Amino acid sequence: MISVIIITRNRVAYLKECVDSILMQDHPDFEILIGDNGSTDGTIEYLQELSRNEPQVSATFNAENLGSCLGRNLLLQQAKGELWFIIDDDATLQFKDDLRKAALEFDKHPKAGAIGFTVVNANDPKTLNLWMYQAKPELARNKEFRSAQFASCAVCFRREAMQDAKFATGEYFVNSFFYSWDEFPIAWRLLETGWECWYSPSIAVRHYGSATIDTPTAHRVNLDAKSVGQFAGLILPFPYGWWKYVIHLSLWMLKRAWRTNTISACLSGFLQGVPAFFSERRKHIKVRPTTVKAFIALVEAERSVKS
Repeated sequence: MISVIIITRNRVAYLKECVDSILMQDHPDFEILIGDNGSTDGTIEYLQELSRNEPQVSATFNAENLGSCLGRNLLLQQAKGELWFIIDDDATLQFKDDLRKAALEFDKHPKAGAIGFTVVNANDPKTLNLWMYQAKPELARNKEFRSAQFASCAVCFRREAMQDAKFATGEYFVNSFFYSWDEFPIAWRLLETGWECWYSPSIAVRHYGSATIDTPTAHRVNLDAKSVGQFAGLILPFPYGWWKYVIHLSLWMLKRAWRTNTISACLSGFLQGVPAFFSERRKHIKVRPTTVKAFIALVEAERSVKS
């Protein structure tokens, strides 16, 4: 069984297209769990009618915007499937056998805890929408390979793996991350607990994208900067990985913020990341230095992947 997880807020037109693409799937056993983060555009009314008419659909209504991470966790605590397919509300499947193909990938890779899929521009499926891998997209797009991480807008998890890798009871995504850089800690935890991440071109998810993802808005820059402190405190054992994923990444963020006139948002995020660093440390969930080294080795190996 596959549990499809969708978080939404004020994008009812996109959401309808997303849900329709899932309801057409020929996979024999799936459910759709949708969490609304305080929409005011007619999404709530749409979901109420949808859940009445479609027994596979269950909707949860949050009074405020909880972000994608906490919102997903609330849905995952209800999920019945052996596989958890995460898809953004502005993304769609393309063919009726996409979920079936996703499930088959886990049969091929028994140690896969997460499998990420191709993400293409909704209006031009020949063009990649984003690339969360170190491999060169023009060379590796059609090549299946073991990856270091994944894109959380189109990824499927094995329930057993996420239970092993969880950060706390019911916390599979880190609640405090809201939605920025949330893939990193999960990928490290999966590797730490003996599971693998893979990239598969077996399905291509159409993604419209959004302003907060595709352009460095002040809001996005603020969350990105805060996330550096969060995953440093949560997951990275000092000094392993700090140069690559704390110092180097922080410098890149400062450069981007300067170029896009969002420097105040970036500095504010760094300041917010200080208490977040100590808050996450209290979970005592850091990975081993050998895991950080293995993660970096996977990143380097991706660069040589060719179709």
